[in-house]
Amino acid sequence: MQAALHVAVHEIRARWRGWALLALLVAVSGGAVLAAAAGALRTSSAYPRFLQASKASDVLVSQATSGYAGYYRALAHLPGAAVVATGIGLNIQPAGRVHAGAVAEVAGDQRIWRQTDIPKVIAGRLPRADRAGEIAIDQNGAALLHLRVGSTLPMVALPNASPGAPGAPGSGAAQVRKLTERVVAIVITRSSVDPVTDIDKVPVIFATRALWHRLGPSYLAFDGAYVRLSPGTTAGEFGRRAQSLARQFPGTGGAIFVADEGVQAATVERAIRPEAISLALFALVLGVTMLLIVGQTAARQLAAAAADHPALAALGMTRVQLTAAGLVEVGVAGAAGAAGAVAVAVAASPLTPIGVARLAEPDPGISVAGRVLAAGAVAIVAVLVAWVAWPAWRLASARAAAPGDAPWQPGGHSRLAAGLAQAGAPVTAITVPASRSTPVPGEAPSPCGVP
Repeated sequence: MQAALHVAVHEIRARWRGWALLALLVAVSGGAVLAAAAGALRTSSAYPRFLQASKASDVLVSQATSGYAGYYRALAHLPGAAVVATGIGLNIQPAGRVHAGAVAEVAGDQRIWRQTDIPKVIAGRLPRADRAGEIAIDQNGAALLHLRVGSTLPMVALPNASPGAPGAPGSGAAQVRKLTERVVAIVITRSSVDPVTDIDKVPVIFATRALWHRLGPSYLAFDGAYVRLSPGTTAGEFGRRAQSLARQFPGTGGAIFVADEGVQAATVERAIRPEAISLALFALVLGVTMLLIVGQTAARQLAAAAADHPALAALGMTRVQLTAAGLVEVGVAGAAGAAGAVAVAVAASPLTPIGVARLAEPDPGISVAGRVLAAGAVAIVAVLVAWVAWPAWRLASARAAAPGDAPWQPGGHSRLAAGLAQAGAPVTAITVPASRSTPVPGEAPSPCGVP
């Protein structure tokens, strides 16, 4: 095989422009294929990775009245509860808007938005707990209300019951209050990536505990607990425990609602799946097209180098060695192109994920999908070498490399000789030898057509 390597090195040096062009073609087309394949994987995994990065809760527990009368503390000690974080809903709405309102929520403790359900901030920063005039809003609400970081949003705080009505909180003293809030962050939440229900489409506003303390319980809309479960605990199992516990706390009304948030996550993933599949199919079609074009180019490059095969065969090189030399040449060019393809795919990675998965992507920008790119690079070289293996074997034949050295076939004739015969040329001008109809390579033909 040493002779084959020497021949391959010589051919690469002698025709380096052609091999460089082949490597460039592999890099560009292969890079597009790898970028699409890696993008398909990145798109399909974007939302699960978002949930993991945000430490998303598994179960939402809410009740008709309130769980702050000891129920949430007891809930945190139930088997299977890894983290229990509480949230408080306020009766505040954008003022003077024709939209269907908004959901305003306040952190009930230090765990929500820090240890679980951490929102993805795409602009600004989260509101500070001690500033009543700061809010964050999800990206859908910002688009609906035409808000950006730094915008001010006039709002109204509505009491739980009409002032003066029997049983109104605060002995009927609560009044409609006007608020002016400044948007300090635009965020993405697990439900705003792809709103599944009508409730998910309502703008979500993140207010501060300072605002909650300023307004007081007269403006309480709801409260609930976001629970991250321990590994091995199912939502159904934990829900039954939480329901049984609620009977011990009259403040909950004796009944609670447990929502399995895994259902919402599965729905969003199903919505994203067609986009990932489309990218994968695009990569497949592009890969087949690339193979046809690049494979043909590589075969032509080998054909150009085959002109030296008769001389090499005369020097003692076997057909196997000549074939090996051709495959080495293609392999070297393919490997260089595959390395370039990986670089192209990494450079193009900021273009993915696509669709709604782009909102969920926890690490936007350049991404290096090591396993996909490594496997793709190896596949590029292996498939390209396999594609040209048969042409390389055929071109390795010394006789096939000499197109003039074709065997004589019975009944063969020359069109030129037939034309001369019809024109009345002498017999000596139209006669061809019986052994062959074409001259031996390197032998000058007779002017009259006879060797």
